[in-house]
Amino acid sequence: MGSTVCELSWVVYLLHDFGISVPTPIPFLCDNQATLHIVNNPVFHERTKHLEIDCHIVRDKFKSGLIAPSHVPSKAQLADFFTKSLPAPSFFLLLSKLGLVDFTPNPTCRGVEGNQRSHHTIVTESTPAIP
Repeated sequence: MGSTVCELSWVVYLLHDFGISVPTPIPFLCDNQATLHIVNNPVFHERTKHLEIDCHIVRDKFKSGLIAPSHVPSKAQLADFFTKSLPAPSFFLLLSKLGLVDFTPNPTCRGVEGNQRSHHTIVTESTPAIP
């Protein structure tokens, strides 16, 4: 979380240098409620000692109004699409949230699904044989 907030700060400063204003606070979604609790409550615990530097960075950006951390349920965490192996229903739900559109004009352009042959077979059939 700390590294993401640092990168977000850098992007905001970069956009500011280009003359582009960024509306703040920026929504910062996290599926770990314990992390959000640590960011919101600056109580030192021996168990969180190794998190202190990251927590200070995130807490400072939260106090300055750059980010607005909030909880998102794990089932709705869009980043899981890129980082985890998901069951088919979850995969297709998150895929639909990305807003991707299929631009293939013809079903035969879809490779294995369209003509039931492997890509390797298609390539060797379309290229002349080398003696």
